[in-house]
Amino acid sequence: MAEYVLSHPFRIDAENARASVVLSDSQVAKAEQINAIIRTEKQERPLLDRFGMNDAAFDKFDSADFMHTVRRFYDEADLIITNIKVTSVGGVDSDVLIEFE
Repeated sequence: MAEYVLSHPFRIDAENARASVVLSDSQVAKAEQINAIIRTEKQERPLLDRFGMNDAAFDKFDSADFMHTVRRFYDEADLIITNIKVTSVGGVDSDVLIEFE
């Protein structure tokens, strides 16, 4: 595995005017990977059409769908999901807390 990976979302590091990177096995990299899965709609990326989730604005957050996507793209040893908590807020919105190692 690469030592460094590009940060997601892509950004330029203001201090050195280069693409921002993180250590590939860091907690930051894992959080960015989880964020990418949640914020990407399925079929949004033509080359990885199964990456992402159904849009939670129209469907409720589906923990099983999330875990299925995580396991499809990430080895269990690399990204361990320890807990998913979905809390309804006001009957319409939901807060999703994903804990990982």
